[in-house]
Amino acid sequence: MGQHYTKLIAEWYDDWLKELTRDIDYYSEFFSDFDGQVLELACGTGRLLMPIAESGVTIHGLDSSQDMLDVLKRKVTKLNSKGIEYHNQLMENFSLPTKYDAIFVASGSFQLLTSSENALNSLGCVLDHLSDDGFLLADIFVPWDSIVAQKRNDYHVTRDVVRPDGKRSIVLERFEIDIPTQVKRGTYRYEFYDQERLTDCITDDLSIRWYWKDEFLSILKNAGFSRIDVLTKSPLYAEGYSFVFKAFKCDSD
Repeated sequence: MGQHYTKLIAEWYDDWLKELTRDIDYYSEFFSDFDGQVLELACGTGRLLMPIAESGVTIHGLDSSQDMLDVLKRKVTKLNSKGIEYHNQLMENFSLPTKYDAIFVASGSFQLLTSSENALNSLGCVLDHLSDDGFLLADIFVPWDSIVAQKRNDYHVTRDVVRPDGKRSIVLERFEIDIPTQVKRGTYRYEFYDQERLTDCITDDLSIRWYWKDEFLSILKNAGFSRIDVLTKSPLYAEGYSFVFKAFKCDSD
């Protein structure tokens, strides 16, 4: 993934998403009073993990970026949070000593695994780390605006944030769509300013794969999950655009 989710990108990540709270609200409510151990895949800086932990839930995190986890570590230290473990591993190939009652991957992060092999490997790891009554919770989306556009050669601004100290960061994107593989290939340019002076610039490629609802249901089934529910009542669900799945390791019925 190159420089993505490292260094300055990790340091500014929360700033770029500070107005996005729907996912935080949903997962915090979902796991409120949850009596079991939870693992978040691709937990990043702990945007979702920390609010869940602060409600008293036992939760661990896993992410491939040590820089993102360093931001999470500072949050844990600052709040003196107890019981939070975080692991620097790949979500398509992880091995932990704990069996979890719930594992979740939020905000389309699973779609960073653009190959079918890596996706199935990840789901296999999830099954290996779930208790018998455990489940996977995942939300994914279809990037319709990009699919319709097909390609954008010029950079356009997707984020523009100014901190109280006057430091500013701008995220720009260009992309192309590969319909046969269902992959959006993006190139991102990150510009960092201090008092209107450009101090750093990073360019990096990042791809995501989208899934149709029935397709993802089939993938979960083929991976070995016993029962799969589509949570159509979730506020994150929008038919044809974004989907939420709850997949159980064993069918309790």
